[in-house]
Amino acid sequence: MDLDYIALSVLSAVVRTGSFEAAARELNVTQSAVSQRVRALEERYGSILVIRGRPCVATEEARLLCQHYDQILLMQHELRMQMETVGRTSALAMIRLRIGVNNDSLATWFSEVVRIAQDDLNIRLELLPDDQDHTEESLRTGDALAVVTSNPKPVPGCRRTSLGAMEYMAVATPDFVKRQLKGEISPARVASAPSIVFDRKDTLPEQWMLASFGESVSLSSHMIPSYEGHLACCLQGVGWCLMPTMTVEPLVASGKLVELVDRKRVHVSLHWQSRSQQSDVLKNLTDIVTKVAARRLVPDQFRATL
Repeated sequence: MDLDYIALSVLSAVVRTGSFEAAARELNVTQSAVSQRVRALEERYGSILVIRGRPCVATEEARLLCQHYDQILLMQHELRMQMETVGRTSALAMIRLRIGVNNDSLATWFSEVVRIAQDDLNIRLELLPDDQDHTEESLRTGDALAVVTSNPKPVPGCRRTSLGAMEYMAVATPDFVKRQLKGEISPARVASAPSIVFDRKDTLPEQWMLASFGESVSLSSHMIPSYEGHLACCLQGVGWCLMPTMTVEPLVASGKLVELVDRKRVHVSLHWQSRSQQSDVLKNLTDIVTKVAARRLVPDQFRATL
């Protein structure tokens, strides 16, 4: 298949940015030029590649083309790296990789990965945040080359490496415990008091209730889809919530927060899944992610790399 890689770069920009206008700004060309390139590709392959809307949505054919284009960019970057080692180039060009990361990892330990990857691999990461139970969808659709996910089953065409577990503890302010819980940590009191969840996909509080009291009950929750907002609202006494131990343990030690039930923690296993293609960049990025996770996460039962 004779591919027009300039046109593929335009298609990729439209899919990533979600609009023809944003793609034109990124590529520093006119919106008309972007439309013409995409239309030419659609005519060439005889199918719609982009469903126009706000945002634009890629069809399955477009996802396959964009995934192929990402792989080509990765291969070109690795070739430049090899050329630099033999003194054939003077400067190593930068490449951008799209990675799916669960929100709590992004807010706690993954920033170290970004720094090391930038310094050691000369790459820029475009992070796609989501709940840890759903990040692998971006890998499945081709939007990302790798993800941090709680799903231990490898996506077809991908490799899985276990990272460890994120530990969570249920916390609230001392005043919240006094006012809302009346000093009584029971299933009924905790369930009726305001809690804070990330969104409708957040099941951590229910998991904690089951682990602490042997029962899962309906909760009265604020939905605050922000890690920083979660913590700020908790510190304001808005509600109780599940937060990563690495974040709130110092606040518990200082007395600003209290753990609702001593040592009752929820552990979420995390895994790194990446495309199985032969790539030194992905392999080196995997090594960085694994080493940082080993320092920051708690040990987990899953250790094999599939």
